[in-house]
Parts: sequence; C-alpha cells; structure tokens
Amino acid sequence: MEVRPGCEYPAMDLRHLRTLCAVVDHGSFSAAAESLGVSQPAVSAQMRSLEKQVGRRLLDRDARRPVPTEAGLLVYEQGRRMLDLADGLERQLDGFDDAVAGDLDVGSSTGPGELFLPSLCIRFHERFPEVRVRLQVDDTRGIGDSVLRDELELGIVGAARDQRGLEFSPLMRDELVLIMPPDHALADRDGIPLAELAELPVIMQQKGSGVRSVLEAAMRADGLTFAAEDARLELGLQQSVKAAVLEGLGISIVSRLAVSREVADGRLAAVPLTGAGISREFQVVRRAGRTPTRAGEAFLAFCRETLAGGGDE
Repeated sequence: MEVRPGCEYPAMDLRHLRTLCAVVDHGSFSAAAESLGVSQPAVSAQMRSLEKQVGRRLLDRDARRPVPTEAGLLVYEQGRRMLDLADGLERQLDGFDDAVAGDLDVGSSTGPGELFLPSLCIRFHERFPEVRVRLQVDDTRGIGDSVLRDELELGIVGAARDQRGLEFSPLMRDELVLIMPPDHALADRDGIPLAELAELPVIMQQKGSGVRSVLEAAMRADGLTFAAEDARLELGLQQSVKAAVLEGLGISIVSRLAVSREVADGRLAAVPLTGAGISREFQVVRRAGRTPTRAGEAFLAFCRETLAGGGDE
C-alpha cells in the first residue's frame, strides 16, 4: 500500500471501511456479506486487512455478534463520514455533465466584441442562467496574452498568432473591405487589388489588431508592404477608423460585418479587396493544455450553433 507523506497509516481503502460499517450496522458477518454482495470469507478477509493496516483490533468476535472496540467505534464513525462524502461526490459526478454553471471569463478582440459577441453572451445566459459570463475586450495580442496568463479561459479574436502556448481554432469567416464615403472616386469599383491598395494613403488600425494582422500577412505573401509614411493616420481599433471615414477623413480597411449597417443606409461604401488571404476567420484562442470547463464548452457550442444558423449576422 502507498503511504502518504507525514501520515502514520497507509491510505484507507474505502471498500474496507464500507465492510466495517456494514458489519457494525447489520450485526453479523453473514448479513454484511449479503448486503455487500460478496462472500462471508471475503468480509472476514477485508476486516483482517483493515485491522492489520491500523494495527488495532476493531471488532470483538467472541460475543454472539461482532461488537466494535473503542478503536473500532472511532474508525466506524469517521469511516461513515468518509463514505458519505464519497457517495455524495459520486452523485454529483453522475450529474456533472448535465449541470452547466459557474463563472466564465471570455475575451474578445474589438471586431467580435462589437459585432456579435455581446448579443451572444446575453442569449447564452438566457439559455444557461447559472453561468455568469464576463466579457473583456482588447486587441488580438492583448487577448492572447490574457489567455496565456489564465486570466481568461478563452478568447474570440480576429486572427491567429504564432505564439507559443496558444491554440487557435476557426469560428466563422469574415471579409475585409476598403471603406470610404459614398462619393469617393473608388466607391464604384468592383474590387481593389492588394498591389493598388499598397499605394493608397489609408487610415490604419493599430499594430496588434486582427484586421491589420490579416492585411499585413496577405501583403507580405505578395511581396508588398505599407510604408509608414503612406498611412495617413493610425487610429487605434475598428470603431476609431470607421468614425474617421464617416467624418470624410480618408479610407480604411475593416471587417464587412463592422460596416453592414452604414453601407445599408448609404453612409459608407465598401469595396472588396481582391487577392489571396484577404478574408479571415474569427478564431477561438485557448491556452494549450488547459482543460475546458463545462461552461466554456457549452459557450463555444452555443456560438457555433448560433453563428452557423445566421442568428447574429
């Protein structure tokens, strides 16, 4: 038997404790054996093993019925508590997969955090009222760092990053578009090639944002780059650049989902970017090796189900 450090006795075998309790409760070895579904010799053998383990006689066997000794009564009382705890734990584990509850810390880059995650969190809570969801919004890099530090169980971000310790999986596809005022000279174009885009003075999002990461990766793949002086402005994240374009200050690249309302009501024009790699998939980011909670698994399943059905598009 394995002896626990700092403990005089080996770890108790719950089967032996259950046998002792059955003998005391039923008043005989034969009745205990019947209640446990084992043979009487097996009950006797387990009692001998338990007494050998604790180094004390636990039952007086000379009387008409086995009677617990002083040490036996102590082991019986404490053993009964241990068995009650073990049985309670088993009952809770039996219903473990059915009960989704607890706190869930989710991170989001600004794209998903503005476009669809708030409504998904509300609807998820309506389905699972015992789960308290806390949503933190940051840029893609910041969310990844928080996931890595276990401050967040998972994040939804605009681009995968090559960072040790993180795992990414796709959630849904998104398209990047060039936005501008409706009367802009480019507004009637069917598409803008990346090579032409590289020559335009655009308003850029900050480094670390999902949109900028996807755009720069696609341009590097084509041997293109934005010169620092070509960026008219660098204005933080998606809402900032969209506001600047709405004010007529220039053009920018954003998620199509981010401007669907403004394009529909005629306040902005959105022109697709042509070329490989300029669409993106919103990604789920988790720390590698972390076991997901039931709440986390339920949340992702709910998101995939809802987004696949177009519930938040």
